[in-house]
Amino acid sequence: MDRQEWITRCSARLHAQWPRLRREQRDEVASELHSDGRWQQLEPECAVVEWLRQGIPNPEARRD
Repeated sequence: MDRQEWITRCSARLHAQWPRLRREQRDEVASELHSDGRWQQLEPECAVVEWLRQGIPNPEARRD
């Protein structure tokens, strides 16, 4: 699949998760994911799910 199709599908999956996020922002996130080889190797919908599973790092949790 070409880059644009991957980004379009990824952006659509991001929209399902974050419907209020502007398309430009979703496309930017999708483009950044595509530029990372580990995500690019996955189907775009799977890449979004796996990326979201990582959550947001919490610096406070690392102080243990």
